[in-house]
Amino acid sequence: MKTTIATMGVCAPERRAYAERAALALGRPLHAVVRSAAHPLPHPRSRINGERLVVDLGTDVDLIHAIAARGGVEVEAVCVVDARHMMGDLLDDAPLVASTAPGDPRGDVGARARQAAVALEIATRIVWVNWEQVPTAALALQMALASHLNPGATLRLTRDPQADLHAGAPRDHETEVLERAGWIRALNDEHDPYMRDNRVSTLRYDQVRPFHPARLQTSLDRLDHGAAGRLVRSAGFCRLASRPGILARWEHVGSAMWIEPLRADDGNLGFGQEIAFTGLDLSAPRLRHILDLAALTDDELAAGPDAWAAFDDPLPAWPTVDLTIPDATD
Repeated sequence: MKTTIATMGVCAPERRAYAERAALALGRPLHAVVRSAAHPLPHPRSRINGERLVVDLGTDVDLIHAIAARGGVEVEAVCVVDARHMMGDLLDDAPLVASTAPGDPRGDVGARARQAAVALEIATRIVWVNWEQVPTAALALQMALASHLNPGATLRLTRDPQADLHAGAPRDHETEVLERAGWIRALNDEHDPYMRDNRVSTLRYDQVRPFHPARLQTSLDRLDHGAAGRLVRSAGFCRLASRPGILARWEHVGSAMWIEPLRADDGNLGFGQEIAFTGLDLSAPRLRHILDLAALTDDELAAGPDAWAAFDDPLPAWPTVDLTIPDATD
């Protein structure tokens, strides 16, 4: 078994209780990691005096950095899901923290849903508690959705944490933390969920043309209202015509949406969009049609970046972006 066991999840009482049970069953010390205004960074070590620990990662901890700081692939990352409201957690538009400093993403609308999605996506194991209280069909749907969000994770309806942690290695137990997410697998044409349900699907959208920002806003509103099915999670990379030369990260969970700049486009990253969508009862033709309506027309594309700069752009402004193109030899 891996040296460090880290529990994650936005349902704090259930997560803490599971961590306590796991520590007791395995005879390991329990270390809680919290992130607050007074202590903004988690403790960087996975062991104290050489002891193997069970680490409980608090609800608002930066999970990716916390796992990486404790050894990355060497960490057994366990996402604890309360089966009574998994779907609600992924659709929750609440912030993680009610009051934060400007620029703190924990205060974003939908940050709680994003944290729920990230915990599922970077886990090596996903365990359900209170599953006995949920109808079988709904439980099967949850597990298929989790498998789409993280195809390599081991899935367990928990009765005993020790049994969960000895239930065989995850399918991709040596996969780097950032490469476990289903959306990354979909963009790499490697998406192969272990559990499936006819209602759950993951679709890849590619479009070589950049988006017109105002029409994209209209398309997003239509998708949010279910025009192509019930979208739960989408992520990938996109480009806005009115902000040329910048590669942006597309991220959405539930009803919350973020399009944020990553870096200057060096010309080798493609021209348009690469986005993976996961949800329930999705229609691939409708999804593509709605998004294609936001792409530049022939005339708009031919007009070039000077004309694009004059487009109506209702999307949130970006901070200053470093437009220095990375050196390919770095």
